[in-house]
Amino acid sequence: MNYEARITNHESPILNPQSSRYRITFATRRTLAYVSVLELGKVWERTLRRAGIPLKYSQGYNPRPRLHFAAPLPVGCGCEADLLDVWLEAPMTPEAMLTALTGAMPPDLSVGDIRSVAEDEAALSEQLRAAEYRVWLRDVERDAVQSAVTAFMEATALPLAKRGRKYRGKTYDLRPLVEILCLEDAPPPWVGLWMRLSARPGATGRPDEVLKALGLADAACRCTRTRLIGDFKA
Repeated sequence: MNYEARITNHESPILNPQSSRYRITFATRRTLAYVSVLELGKVWERTLRRAGIPLKYSQGYNPRPRLHFAAPLPVGCGCEADLLDVWLEAPMTPEAMLTALTGAMPPDLSVGDIRSVAEDEAALSEQLRAAEYRVWLRDVERDAVQSAVTAFMEATALPLAKRGRKYRGKTYDLRPLVEILCLEDAPPPWVGLWMRLSARPGATGRPDEVLKALGLADAACRCTRTRLIGDFKA
């Protein structure tokens, strides 16, 4: 999906000099869909430094730039409108940030929007409530997928094993984490799934876990996070 960058500043074209926090809406695709959130953070750090953006760093023996994602992307999943908050040492207008970033971004990263936000606004992760995903499946029968989806949504509980050695032997219920799950149109030979998953601290749904519960964990697929839903201030 092609993105045309937009600049948003709701007060005036000149940034409030008291604010040095910015929210970037961005998209990833192709190769960047297969990096971890730590690697994506490094990509953003290199991009911002290459653009000459004056990043603010943490204090201590190992200072790191203040970059906060709304939520980590599952490896293998691209995004169309994810959110990243960036803190700067000196204020810039969103227009200046976009101009600086335009020639510094790698091919599979694009910016859809830049806006200034209040310094004291809650962390993105605290405001996040849900995320929407589009998953295209290949070499599967549409009727079989529909039957699996129907059974999933009619289930009262779907216990799955928790990930990680410290959770060995423990389970969690996936069903309440899936708010919406349905088939959608996709170009042949793909079968499309659309899902809205809870994305609250301690209660986050994962698209790969949904596919596992549907019996589709081994199916070839393409996954894109299309939208983040939360209490984000306009």
